[in-house]
Amino acid sequence: TTQHNTTRTHTYTYTAIHPPTHKHSHTHTHNAGMSDIDKDDRPLLEDDDGGQIQFESFPILEDEQAEAAAAATGSASSPSPTPQQLSRSLTLVSGVAFIVGSMIGSGIFASPGSVLLSSGSVGLSLLAWTFAGILSCLGAVAYCELGTSIPESGAEYAYILRGLGSLPAFLFVWSSCLVTRPGSLAIISLVCGQYVVKPFYNAEDVVPTYVSKPAGVLVVLIIALINSVDVTAAIRVQDVFTLLKLLAILLITLIGFFFLIRDARKENTAAHDNFVDGFQNSESSPSKFGLAVIAGLWSYDGWNNLNFVTEELQNPSENLPRAVMIAMPLVVLSYLLANIAYYAVLHTNQIVDFAHNTEVEGFVTGFGSTSMGHAGTVILPLCIAASAFGAANGSAFTGARLVYKAAQEGHMPRYFAKLSGPADRPSPVRSLVFQAVIASLMIFGGDFDILLSYFSVCAWIFYFLAVFSLLRLRKVEPNLDRPFKVWLSVPVIFCIVAVCLVISIFVQQPWPSTVGVTLTAIGIPVYFYKDRLANCFCRRRLGAVLYTPA
Repeated sequence: TTQHNTTRTHTYTYTAIHPPTHKHSHTHTHNAGMSDIDKDDRPLLEDDDGGQIQFESFPILEDEQAEAAAAATGSASSPSPTPQQLSRSLTLVSGVAFIVGSMIGSGIFASPGSVLLSSGSVGLSLLAWTFAGILSCLGAVAYCELGTSIPESGAEYAYILRGLGSLPAFLFVWSSCLVTRPGSLAIISLVCGQYVVKPFYNAEDVVPTYVSKPAGVLVVLIIALINSVDVTAAIRVQDVFTLLKLLAILLITLIGFFFLIRDARKENTAAHDNFVDGFQNSESSPSKFGLAVIAGLWSYDGWNNLNFVTEELQNPSENLPRAVMIAMPLVVLSYLLANIAYYAVLHTNQIVDFAHNTEVEGFVTGFGSTSMGHAGTVILPLCIAASAFGAANGSAFTGARLVYKAAQEGHMPRYFAKLSGPADRPSPVRSLVFQAVIASLMIFGGDFDILLSYFSVCAWIFYFLAVFSLLRLRKVEPNLDRPFKVWLSVPVIFCIVAVCLVISIFVQQPWPSTVGVTLTAIGIPVYFYKDRLANCFCRRRLGAVLYTPA
């Protein structure tokens, strides 16, 4: 045993978990994979005779067991295999498909009622959709600078870690793993499940929750299975379902414009009444308009998804900005055309019940029955289900990469930093399973509006912090290579509007917003005491199972 001040390096006798039963001496070192931020914060564990052993914040139980078993069989000196790396399998076309496919999902078929309810009129709702689209474009362009100057997967996590430090980055991971990413997957999968079973019910019937929620969980499990088995299959699913949802939007747009041309001059028709005095009954409260924008922004959410997989994108310094410039205008235009189509076919009271201050659930089915008869009650729900499935696939794909990246940096248990599958196209299976479990619990525990409130307030706090990191990096790292650079006004405007939106959410929906922020704030003591938690965990599991002092 060698003494170095208060820290000692011990020779331990490992006891193999599995046969053979003999013992073998092996010197243990555990410092791989630590980020520069966390190396000095590794916990010191006391052994039985007063020495201390240094460990990372989170133990790698399975890897340690493998190492111990290898030592017991005398193979500890053999070189370890090269760690698997995520492959660059995303082309420019796949990048565009990921953005479009992640954005166009359940939102455009579920949020129009919320936007109309909060805005009060057709005209103001269309302004809310436009404002939300412009804000999303500003955020996406700012993320292009961040993604090309910090070409790492993880999106907000990588940018906040670089620009603001370890604690805000940890809180983002904490919030994302417990609230925003599983919440996004849960919302989309729940809508997908509702519309998958909708053809089995009458157009005016509401799908019971005891049917729609298990269907939503089944969607989550299928997506997790596809992403776990083959990354290439998940990318192909995204490409195919992106094409299907664009065709669905095109179908809705063509139907709407047919009604608009036919009925625009006919009184008592939706195409006439909704657009003649489009701003009648508009809400005058800024916070209500902000809530309408927030509901629209949920539909635009996903504009940052390609930044979560930057390390898998070919030539990211060029393809990331190109993909954003192609995808964002396409989505904004599609959403505006779809909303105009809805208002051309349906009266506002078919979308929102203003008397009871609620949205009409499944109003798109009413759109289908009004425009295409009974066939529309089958075709459109299936199109919406396909659209939501593609968006859920994109959300699961990118969310799992966030957990994997955070585990590499020591902000999640190292258990999730392992890849599985073929060496040329590995997948973070453990992260996918973790995300699927949390999303399934959320589906059973909440409805669309509650999940949306939890998601929105946390998401926009961290969107603000990520873009604020851009401003700070401009100051503290002026010489950082920036292949793509935006005007300074872009991140400034985005940050100001983001703060206003968060305030608006708190004003209009204080209880769900407070719950979301509280769940995030719980991560603060976890961050400062995670070393002690790891100390206790290591003492109980590693100390008792893997080794004893020689």
